Amino acid sequence: METQKKMTLPKVGLFACFSGGSNTGSLAGLAALEAVRRLGSKTVGICSLPAVLNRVPRQSALVKQIENLMVIDGCRNACARHLLVEKGLEPDVYLNLETDLGLAKQGPFSSLAFTDDEVKLVADAIIAAGEQKSFWSRRSK
Repeated sequence: METQKKMTLPKVGLFACFSGGSNTGSLAGLAALEAVRRLGSKTVGICSLPAVLNRVPRQSALVKQIENLMVIDGCRNACARHLLVEKGLEPDVYLNLETDLGLAKQGPFSSLAFTDDEVKLVADAIIAAGEQKSFWSRRSK
């Protein structure tokens, strides 16, 4: 019989574009993972955009219980934000790599056209955006 660990909800739920179809989509997802690695999963956790969009009951219920939501989009199309707003979820913090950070989307099939420095830059921006809202003030790992 499989046993489940008791789940602790993170203080911040993070939705990232993570479209591997472009450099900025890949960057959004990888930087979100880096932010979780740095801050710890009790502070910030990645939420499943497809699960929420498909109304998976458990995932949808959990997201509604998370104190703060942050959305990271890779480009000006703002797909993640638009999709979540359509489901009634408005982010507390929104970061767009193209419009807020000036990172150029290189178009379709540019999935690996980014540097480690860009991943660090975006992860730093995610963390800074959370600091502005005092999300990490009572940080625990």
